Amino acid sequence: MYNMLKESHVGGWEVAFVLLIIGYILYRVGKAKAGKIVHMLLRLMIVIVLLSGAGLLFSYHASDFYYYVKAILAIVAFGLMEMSMGRASRKQPSIGFFIGALVVLVLVILLGYRIFA
Repeated sequence: MYNMLKESHVGGWEVAFVLLIIGYILYRVGKAKAGKIVHMLLRLMIVIVLLSGAGLLFSYHASDFYYYVKAILAIVAFGLMEMSMGRASRKQPSIGFFIGALVVLVLVILLGYRIFA
């Protein structure tokens, strides 16, 4: 069970990272329909990552404060991802949210691999 949750969580993060970049570029070049499809796939990956992450956190790492910090940063990353994609779809300035999402996303991934601990 642990390996299934871990692999879906890691794979979900990787796919979400790629979908964020592709979706943002599609919105910026004017491909709104394709951007909306990628945006929906990104939301699906967010749900998968949230569910698998919650399963991992509460079943296997409930006593480790480090993972609670990672969970909070992951929620911030999801918010920044949604803000950047939403603003890009409405043709509003969004580069700050996009760069912020990428930075927090990389930080969360590094925390997940325990680079800082």
